[in-house]
Amino acid sequence: MTDTYIRRATEADLPALALLEYQTFSDAFKHHYAETDFNDFLSKHKSPAAVEKAFRQEGTEYYVALQGDEYIGFIQLNFNKQPDNGALLPEPAMEIEKVYVLQSTQSKGAGRQLIHFALALAEERHMRSVWLGVWENNPRARALYEREGFSAFGNIPSR
Repeated sequence: MTDTYIRRATEADLPALALLEYQTFSDAFKHHYAETDFNDFLSKHKSPAAVEKAFRQEGTEYYVALQGDEYIGFIQLNFNKQPDNGALLPEPAMEIEKVYVLQSTQSKGAGRQLIHFALALAEERHMRSVWLGVWENNPRARALYEREGFSAFGNIPSR
């Protein structure tokens, strides 16, 4: 695998982040939903405006993974956020909200590198808890997170 470089995303990265989020989410989940419902979801939650809104949230940081000049993935981190299932973790806590990599780079270490980067950042910032949420029907992501030492501590009921 070509060397992967990870850096904090800037406003100049917003167009690439929006494309990455749209593409990676589509590749991973479009086969689970009816086309109309999925396209509606994408337009509301994965549009450039939605990505920019998330990017600007207080306590949220995005980091991009690049190979050369090519964006291959990103990670979204939320600082001082507790889980949505009511569990209270020791603070300060960091959520790894999104670890998205292009399909062409999956199983080549980019996701693992992003997680290791996030864990190093959490240690540097003295986070006492690091948590993430993952959809139960995403076995690839669940397997990666388990290999990296994460374990289930609760469920969020479907809405």
